[in-house]
Amino acid sequence: MPLDLFRMHHVRHLRGNVAQNLARYAERKQWAGKPTGGGTVRLASTLEPAVPLELELPDGDDLKDLENTKIVHGAFPDLTPLQARDPRLWTRLTHMECWAYMRKRWDVSRQTGDDAKKQRYVLEHYFITQNQSRMLLRNGIARLWWYGHLTHDPARKDPYELTAVLLSSLDIAQQLLERNMGRAPAVRTAFLDFLRKNAGSLGTSSEQRRNRIRALAKSLNLRGGFTLLDCLTATDIETILANELSVVARPSEVAREVTIV
Repeated sequence: MPLDLFRMHHVRHLRGNVAQNLARYAERKQWAGKPTGGGTVRLASTLEPAVPLELELPDGDDLKDLENTKIVHGAFPDLTPLQARDPRLWTRLTHMECWAYMRKRWDVSRQTGDDAKKQRYVLEHYFITQNQSRMLLRNGIARLWWYGHLTHDPARKDPYELTAVLLSSLDIAQQLLERNMGRAPAVRTAFLDFLRKNAGSLGTSSEQRRNRIRALAKSLNLRGGFTLLDCLTATDIETILANELSVVARPSEVAREVTIV
């Protein structure tokens, strides 16, 4: 069955009334699909999920991001990037079909701070507040589709192999997709493949892994300041990253000596 979208006037109404509706984001039942005085809220579309949008609920520290990326991307495999920027689609899904998941994954009631902070949290994860790639990666459901779209590779034995690498650490997704280098498919693939092949050299603690991944991303992004990254081959990128990893993975004593010299 084709999926109805929210009409844009309804999206604007919901977005403009987050303060008044803040408590409702903790309710178990969906509420956002009801008319608000501005006529019908639903817009018929030709989008039809290829698989049911039955997302897995987070379980403690297991956020189920990989599993749900496969579900959302698999539900809309032919969605175009233009369609995937439509706030009418993602606002509908965050407030209707994926409501139970959103309440669990992006639970407003567990946020600390004043109401203004909670309102920003709702706007960031339940809506798309700006037409920017970064904001698409903040929306609770859009982010899942984009993770799949940017990493899915049907030529691999496991088409979501690189998706698993991307989502193995939140820092990887942030460092890669929120930098300019993440916009180049070949660079994105080479970076994730390098992390996959060198997982054992990224460190044993979460802090060590985070610092090394950031250093790798920074080195490649800086290279893009004077070289067209699109012109680099996968081998070129692997060499750049390998050289950087050999530096950041040195024992601190050696690293200090090298710095002094």
